[in-house]
Amino acid sequence: MTACKGAGRPGLLLHDLRRSAVRNLERAGISRSVAMKLTGPKTEAVYRRYAIVAESDLREAGAKLSAALGTGAATASLSDSSGDIR
Repeated sequence: MTACKGAGRPGLLLHDLRRSAVRNLERAGISRSVAMKLTGPKTEAVYRRYAIVAESDLREAGAKLSAALGTGAATASLSDSSGDIR
C-alpha cells in the first residue's frame, strides 16, 4: 500500500504534494535555498521542475511591477492557454 492510498487519497502522487509545497513556499516569499532544503531536490534544475508558474502568478507580478513603476497594468496573456508555464 502506498502512503497516499493509506491516507485515503489513492490517485494522489507524492510528486503532486511536492509540487504544491514548492508553489506554496514560493508564493509565501520563502527563499529558494530554504524551499529547496525543505522539499529535498538536490539540484536547482530538479527544483525548477516543481516550481510551476500559473498565469495568475504572472498577472500578479505584472501588476506589482506596474504599480512600482507607476504605469498601467498590462492585461495581455503572458502564457499559453493551459494556465501553467513549466
